[in-house]
Amino acid sequence: MLKQALMGIALSLSILSGVALASPDGKSSKIQEGALNGVAYRLNGSLKGYNQDLYFKPASTEKVITALAALSYLGPNYQIKTRLLVSSKSLSSGNKIVTQNGVLNGDIEVEFRGDPYFTKQELYNLLNTLKDAGVHTIAGNVYLNSGYFAGHDYASGWSWDDLSKCFTAPPSSVIINGNCVSAKLTATKIGGKVTVEIPEGMPISVITSDVEVVSPSEFYGGCDLEMDRNSQNIYRLSGCIPVQQKGKPLGLSFAIQDPEQWGKDITAQVLAKLKIQVSGKIEPVRKSVGTLSYYAAHLSVPISAMLDKCLKRSVNIIADSMARTIGTVFYSRPANYDMSMTAIRRILKGKGIDLGSATLIDGSGLSPHNNITPRQMLSVLQYIADNDSHLNMIKLFPVAGQSGTLGSRGSVMKAPLLKNVTAKTGTLNGVSNLAGFLTTKSGKLVPFVYFMNNLSYDEATAKKLKAKKIAKPHYIHERQILETIYNENAVREEH
Repeated sequence: MLKQALMGIALSLSILSGVALASPDGKSSKIQEGALNGVAYRLNGSLKGYNQDLYFKPASTEKVITALAALSYLGPNYQIKTRLLVSSKSLSSGNKIVTQNGVLNGDIEVEFRGDPYFTKQELYNLLNTLKDAGVHTIAGNVYLNSGYFAGHDYASGWSWDDLSKCFTAPPSSVIINGNCVSAKLTATKIGGKVTVEIPEGMPISVITSDVEVVSPSEFYGGCDLEMDRNSQNIYRLSGCIPVQQKGKPLGLSFAIQDPEQWGKDITAQVLAKLKIQVSGKIEPVRKSVGTLSYYAAHLSVPISAMLDKCLKRSVNIIADSMARTIGTVFYSRPANYDMSMTAIRRILKGKGIDLGSATLIDGSGLSPHNNITPRQMLSVLQYIADNDSHLNMIKLFPVAGQSGTLGSRGSVMKAPLLKNVTAKTGTLNGVSNLAGFLTTKSGKLVPFVYFMNNLSYDEATAKKLKAKKIAKPHYIHERQILETIYNENAVREEH
């Protein structure tokens, strides 16, 4: 539901079956029946925990696997190159554009390669190299090559009702501004109209005529805000939104549905701003058309910088574009998700990490079809710990109470866990995981995995969680497990 995106409500709640646990402050909480928990960690050379060989949905902890493969295979300094190609007949032997009174006779091509950091301004800078060469007219076509990756942009199992939200923005070859647009909705009167403010130059349309402004209690009572979208990046909102307090606009983000149309519209805007006319068409293609030669390029930030944001903030489009880049480079041809995940498995196996029967569907962990055991995930973390002197990867993880998705996680905000847990979070509906490293009371760095799946709450509790009226109940158990590891004791399975 779109309400989840509006209110930033996490639906993943972790619990063990039928157990009352004491919290650090002496309170107790009954653990939800039916949930599944697995723990694995190494202490003094011994594997400890329970349910280490059961399969769990890793959610965003899978980004750790993608990041390790990227650093190991592509290297921390690898940069993604977005290229500008020009008709060969319009280039001199010195790779300079030859025009006739400012007219470039021939086609140009922008070859997109899935740079998740690429922006509209950077597209402007790239095309401005034509303006700097004296071009004011392109007597030909402008091709937008989106064929660097193969297959669908969405991986198997991604929830259809999440596809309108920016955390599932499509990791296409064509990525501009993260394939996401942030807008503001204004609704100050119950029963009144809703107005939408879209940033200037963002080529999407939002229709709000079917949205009803209601009280917060009615909104939390089940009247959701829904979104329909089409391939022209037109969005129709319906259902309800809560009336705003003190007139503060409500933020809402829109994932681009058609990256090729998005690229086409933005390219047209950029060329118009540069005052470069095009006599032909602006057309998306999957392969180069005609004889074109390399002219200029934009280089992305290094992979290490991408992965820092990816792991700390859990950015899905970075993880999935990274996975698809690995596959394409590994096979020297456009790769789909299946090829990319096979490439990642082979890269890690070459490092001695055998993921066995684990199921890897995407690079981000968005798909609920992913499956991995705590033991398998621990083998990835152990390799990172053993090789971090050259990987420099642990510093990319969130730190409890300090950064990223652990900056305010309730289970780790107090001593002794505060600042001593460095881990990747993993959240899906019914899933709440942690995978990373814990510095124990004696200063040991212990890799650990805490998986919690199959979570479900009664209606009253679920509504309170959506409204943020109560803390996430599973954090009591999560904290207890982490404190046990901190104290260098053995955790035991609860029954």
